[in-house]
Amino acid sequence: MSERVKKQHYVWEHYLKEWATNNQIWCKRAGKTFKTSTENVAQERYFYELEPLLQSEIALLRNMINKGSSLSRFVNLSSLKTYVLIANSQGDASKFGIEWHHSMIEGKAAPVLTELRSGNEKVLEDKQSKIALCMYLGHQYTRTKKARNSFAASREDFIIPEKYDDCNLNRIHGAMSFILANSIGSSLCDHLDLKLIKNQSSKKLITSDQPIYNLLAISGDISKESLIYFPVSPKLAIFAKKIPNNASIEDEDKVKNLNAFMVNNSLESVFATSEEELISIEV
Repeated sequence: MSERVKKQHYVWEHYLKEWATNNQIWCKRAGKTFKTSTENVAQERYFYELEPLLQSEIALLRNMINKGSSLSRFVNLSSLKTYVLIANSQGDASKFGIEWHHSMIEGKAAPVLTELRSGNEKVLEDKQSKIALCMYLGHQYTRTKKARNSFAASREDFIIPEKYDDCNLNRIHGAMSFILANSIGSSLCDHLDLKLIKNQSSKKLITSDQPIYNLLAISGDISKESLIYFPVSPKLAIFAKKIPNNASIEDEDKVKNLNAFMVNNSLESVFATSEEELISIEV
């Protein structure tokens, strides 16, 4: 029987532990810096609990998916099927099913992340390992509270055809976030070059409640280019972009810029290995 987790992390707790000592992590939130358990951050009770989708909502989602390419349609329709099975199930699955799904994805990514944190970039040459990592990264990108809030802020621009006027935008967004995650993962795997980059400076990388982001993203606009940044540890990061991928972290100024970016694109919380690192952040 799968565990019924009430505190549902929107940032993988195992990922955050690389910035923790004895499961205690330094956090900065609402201007306050404090130390707490990784169990208590980047989570909410029943964050992934779902309401059943109406048939009109499923039809609208299919209509949106069918406007994509044949390959994206195949991936996205499969994702929609999985989401509907969870959302429209009876019993505990609607409350815990997405959490269980994320746990499955994290379980496959965990050994890859361990290898990367040891400095073994060659693990990305193994196709199945790369797929496991990219699927996790795709879901980590869209599963956060920031991703959810970003949709809420922009949903007035989302026009629903009249025949779907009984659709609930929050339910549509929940499904689209799940579907988009697999599309992002597939794109990372198939179209971008992933590099493990060592932080050459003495200054440490921080992370946040939105730990993966496009460094080239423009607020309020759709970025046509991608430079995906994901700190793996205080001393290592994944950069994903089209070839040639010549990313580097060569000095303290670069680390300061990356940390400032992480702060500016967080929602509520940033995390580090020490209080001093959080206090010294310049934005």
